[in-house]
Amino acid sequence: MFSTVRNFLHRHRRKFFVTGAVFGSLYLLMSYAQKKLREWQEKEAKKFFEMTRKKQHFESTERTCNQTILSLSKIVSESILGILNTEEIVQKLKDNPENKLLLWEQMKVMIFTRICVLAYALSILQVTLRVQLNIVGGYLYRDSVDEQGPQISSELQAKYLSLCHHFVGQGVEDLVKQIEKAVKRVVEPISLKKKITLQEVEQMFWSIQTILCTDTSDGDPVKKMVHYLVQHTEITDGKLDALVKETMDVLESDEVSSVTMSSVTRCFSTVVDEVANLFAAKFVPMNKNHLEVAEDHVITNGALKLGASRDFVDVNKVEIHFVKLLPAINELITKNTSKGKSNIPDMLTQQLTLNDKMKLLGANIYEVFSNE
Repeated sequence: MFSTVRNFLHRHRRKFFVTGAVFGSLYLLMSYAQKKLREWQEKEAKKFFEMTRKKQHFESTERTCNQTILSLSKIVSESILGILNTEEIVQKLKDNPENKLLLWEQMKVMIFTRICVLAYALSILQVTLRVQLNIVGGYLYRDSVDEQGPQISSELQAKYLSLCHHFVGQGVEDLVKQIEKAVKRVVEPISLKKKITLQEVEQMFWSIQTILCTDTSDGDPVKKMVHYLVQHTEITDGKLDALVKETMDVLESDEVSSVTMSSVTRCFSTVVDEVANLFAAKFVPMNKNHLEVAEDHVITNGALKLGASRDFVDVNKVEIHFVKLLPAINELITKNTSKGKSNIPDMLTQQLTLNDKMKLLGANIYEVFSNE
């Protein structure tokens, strides 16, 4: 019996070797595949955890950024309105002085300078803060995942972020001086007695913006944001100097300039929309029995739709004496807009904070500096 089994095994030894090799190879392959699968699962889990952690850190940075922007925007707006104080002129005009014509001319320039400085200053502040805080956020994230020493200390953060305070002070004053020159070139030739249309008001803002964009002596405010940030600051710390140079490279990039200019243009569009409501209000009847006006004024493509009436009035054809329009525009800045919820500085701040282009810019900067 044993000889029969031995002979059987001897005759089929190659088959047993091949079969054993096949099953052995399959076992090894399955073990290797299971090992690689576990490694892939661990890698994906780690990657997902890091992505989640990074996303939470960015969202935290974004919240901090928005809070800081809202706080500093209020300070910047108050600083601008303090430098360009129209209330003093208004009080003098109430006394009917002999030089009232001169005072009206001064207020004309000051009102338009206020609006233009707010548009530029709030846009520059928003971009600068988003760039700074996302650079810091990127470094802090790298510090959290890197076991080496921190690349940016708390003291360095404080020094770096304090640069924005220079913009609130001397930077805003420099911006006011530059923009006031452009405003005078556009607004001073227009007579106070002239009847102007909404299109002419809009053209004033675009003319001022064009002059500033092509300013060869003082430079375009959008392209010299670095000047308002560090021009009045002496930097002796090597690490701070390196951080500032990185920030300068970002602020001087075409992408940042494009986002800032787009934000400024959008601010002017918002102001023109509010001024359009002043022209539209001229058609609102005093007697509600004659006509009911639907929810504020519905303006579409330059026309005012009156609730009960089926007629459309072209707001662009409405003319208002310039001198009568000035106090109304001034009230939009200091008091409530036609929507009755906020004034122009607050409206511009909210609009810029929610701007998708601004958010995308911050996300891109955070991504770059958190991965280096």
